[in-house]
Amino acid sequence: MKVKTQANAETLMIQGSVGDLEIRFHAVDSEKSPAGSVKKLIVLSHPHPLYGGTMNNKVITTMERAFQKQGFSTICYNFRGVGKSEGEYDQGVGEVEDLLAVVEWAKFDQGFDKIHLGGFSFGSFVSLKALEHLQVDSLLTVAPPVGIYDFSTIVWPEFAQSEGFCWTMIQGGQDEVICAQEVLDWARQVAKKPDVYWRENASHFFHGELIWLRKVIQVIY
Repeated sequence: MKVKTQANAETLMIQGSVGDLEIRFHAVDSEKSPAGSVKKLIVLSHPHPLYGGTMNNKVITTMERAFQKQGFSTICYNFRGVGKSEGEYDQGVGEVEDLLAVVEWAKFDQGFDKIHLGGFSFGSFVSLKALEHLQVDSLLTVAPPVGIYDFSTIVWPEFAQSEGFCWTMIQGGQDEVICAQEVLDWARQVAKKPDVYWRENASHFFHGELIWLRKVIQVIY
């Protein structure tokens, strides 16, 4: 069901496991794409729902614009209980189901060939947990909340441990929400090592560093 259209993006309601989910979908204009080009999509997951996190978070919208500049179609979405999305916060368990529902819609309703995941803070944890249930082409985690959630429960399937799978982690050195050193220590001990982009002066929400964040994403992708 279409709800609103603005700035070349559609706000839609799609079916989730506990009701409707609100998404913002920006599709690359197929008429402007090179013939035979692959349809690639990034699905972006927002920070913690109980602390004001929504798909309109400024870090998420910065990531959204950066990927659009790189020729990606984009989906930002509200977890259950946020905005117009139905349901209630579910400790990260039901939120993984929300992400899986968005990806399923993108694959089967929109026919995307390549699907990438990106998340900020709580959204990083949800994206990492989703790897157990679906195969994607890359993963971007920004300020993953190590120490707040149990990252030992993350399952790394074979595809996510391969040389061909790209996992990038972006972290600020002055993160006031999570311990930046603990994030690095965790990343060093997992089987699949990420490419790390570190910004020493950046806070958790990248205040004053959003231009840097956008430029880094455009370099990576």
